[in-house]
Amino acid sequence: MNVVLICLDTFRGDCLRAAGRHEFVQTPHLDQLAGEGILFDNAFGEGQPTIQFRRTLLTGRRCFPWDMDYDTKGLWPNSPGWHQIPPEQTTLAEALLEAGYATGFFSDTYHMFKPTQNFTRGFNAWEFIRGQEEDPWRAGPLSAIDLSKYLPPCGTIPAQPRLYQYLLNMQYRKCDDDYLPAKVFAAAIRFLDDVRDSQPFFLYVDSFDPHEPWGPPKQYADLYDPDWKEGWEPILGVQPQHDPKWVRRYIANYYGEVTFTDLWIGKLVAKLKALNLYEDTLILVTSDHGTELLDHGSLKKMDHNARHRHNSEILWVMRLPGGKQAGKRVEALVQNQDIYPTILAACGVKHDPVDGLDVMPLVTGRRKSLRDSIILSWGAWANVRTLDWSYTCNYEAADRDEWVFDVKADFKEMRNIAKEKPVICAEAVKQLEALFGKKLPVPVPQPKYRTQAPCVIWQNKHLGR
Repeated sequence: MNVVLICLDTFRGDCLRAAGRHEFVQTPHLDQLAGEGILFDNAFGEGQPTIQFRRTLLTGRRCFPWDMDYDTKGLWPNSPGWHQIPPEQTTLAEALLEAGYATGFFSDTYHMFKPTQNFTRGFNAWEFIRGQEEDPWRAGPLSAIDLSKYLPPCGTIPAQPRLYQYLLNMQYRKCDDDYLPAKVFAAAIRFLDDVRDSQPFFLYVDSFDPHEPWGPPKQYADLYDPDWKEGWEPILGVQPQHDPKWVRRYIANYYGEVTFTDLWIGKLVAKLKALNLYEDTLILVTSDHGTELLDHGSLKKMDHNARHRHNSEILWVMRLPGGKQAGKRVEALVQNQDIYPTILAACGVKHDPVDGLDVMPLVTGRRKSLRDSIILSWGAWANVRTLDWSYTCNYEAADRDEWVFDVKADFKEMRNIAKEKPVICAEAVKQLEALFGKKLPVPVPQPKYRTQAPCVIWQNKHLGR
């Protein structure tokens, strides 16, 4: 059996049309995978955002509580838990490589390739596709950037350093195939050609899109905002207080990236079928977190949004070889640490004890749940969640800012009932203190080094900021 694992960045779990919540979003290829496989309705990250999630994804071990006792020189951002995979932990690729799998990794998630990071361990073929966001790839000239294409005439949206760097990196784009999702999945498709006679294989595709800047080919944004005639594209930095037309187009660009990324997932699946590999391949698609799209008055992800499912919820679609369990919906709580043991168990590969659990008993109906509650964290915010309620607090604050939602009666999590639910608050704090091994508050550990993105340092020096 072969394995394809796809991780998307900032892809909201509820964007999948099959999830039944944002049915206007066009994700036909993911919908087909969900229809032929299993959709997990209550999947959440364990530690977020980018690096924390992927470390747990590839090791099956919790990231939270955070441990910053690692070299972080040259890393940014300086988020709690943002560091390399500990050397003593066996990665998914290492385990499968030792079991005889050809292993391939293709990604534009540039954080995974920064100094001191080691996410390529266990891959005998890998490729870093350059150019996302603040990836320090192209140096100029700044005169090559036409900011008028991405800023309103009044200049209300600031030209941030990451926008400068991104536009420098994207100078080469001439057609849809030059966009980064296309380049990432095209590299993965080439790998399939290379290993068609070298089975079994493990293919890990990690697409940074639909992470901001939100700038898909124009026709994909037009699917969600066909009346945009402003002559520029809001791809970064739009805030709720800006012109409603800008806000609408900004969100349309996000959905456009979702649909464009889905298109390339479809191309990868089509290649598996063309090579007669599809029916003997386990395909799993996930995402590291979501983002806020005015759900609670914001247009971006923030640490404290860990209290809302639109930020901490992840996509999890899994198609089994031969289409077994097609159309299955799993309601039980699952997290990204469960993906590692699930894949290895399906492949018949033994592994050391990890924090995650094989989800197949949920799929086959042998079990109704793996756990009664989950704990996840983003920065200094921790979330304890069951299928009935959600509790969030800033765990390092002496006067904890507590939030409780009745997720059955208040699915959108709009009404904080913490003061009405002292028992729930006490139980959640008890769970957090058991995980920490100490009483709250608990200080957030700090990294050994603090680093800014090179584009920020250089532009501050040379552009008078």
